[in-house]
Amino acid sequence: MPSDIVKAGIALVISCLSTLIAVYFDGLDFEEISFSDPFTLGINVIWTVIIAWVIWDLFRGKDIKLTLVLVGVIMLASLIWDVSEFGFGMAQLFYVLELLMFVAAYFFVSTKESKSWFSAKSL
Repeated sequence: MPSDIVKAGIALVISCLSTLIAVYFDGLDFEEISFSDPFTLGINVIWTVIIAWVIWDLFRGKDIKLTLVLVGVIMLASLIWDVSEFGFGMAQLFYVLELLMFVAAYFFVSTKESKSWFSAKSL
């Protein structure tokens, strides 16, 4: 497995952790969206499972670029709404980190080494 694939996986793990940290900081400002709320907790468990699934697909040799782009667009729209609605605080800083890690993962899976590994795995 190329080192860029491993780096992409690490970027996705950091992205997921930054999401959880951002939700923690959101919960300090808004009690209704803290981890003590079962809905918020459930959504974050589902998000963690989705990221784990994307990482699993990545390590199995599936090209996840389209997934990264689609989820990244949704994350960007959410971040823009969040900043326009609540301003830029500590939580939004971690949401930016989440998005940047998705961008980094995209670039890592787009390298020549990664593309050749995907091609070899798909045969």
